[in-house]
Amino acid sequence: MKKWEQKILYLPITVGGINIDFPTFNRKLGTIEGVLILVKEILSFFIGFSVVVAVVLSIYSGILFITSSGDPENIQKATKALTAAIIGLLIVFLSRLIVVFLLNQFLL
Repeated sequence: MKKWEQKILYLPITVGGINIDFPTFNRKLGTIEGVLILVKEILSFFIGFSVVVAVVLSIYSGILFITSSGDPENIQKATKALTAAIIGLLIVFLSRLIVVFLLNQFLL
C-alpha cells in the first residue's frame, strides 16, 4: 500500500451520545471516485457543523427575545441573529447542492 493511500486522520468525538465522525482520508485518493467520496464526506461534515451552529444561534436569539423585556434594541439584535442563522443555513444547503451537482455532472 502506498503512503498516500493509508489512513491519515481519524478523530471520532462523542457529544451527548451522538458520534461525530470527521472525514477520514483512507480512500484511494489516486482515483476520481476516492476524491469524490472524500469531498462528499467533507461537505457532509461541514453541513452538520453548520446545522449545530444555526441551532445554537437560534437558541441564543430566543433567549434574547425572552430577556429583552420590550427593549427595541435587544429585540432587533435577536431578530438579526435569527435572520443570520436562517440565511446561513440556506447558503450552506444551496452551496452543497451546487457542488454535488457539479461533481456528479462533470466528473462521473
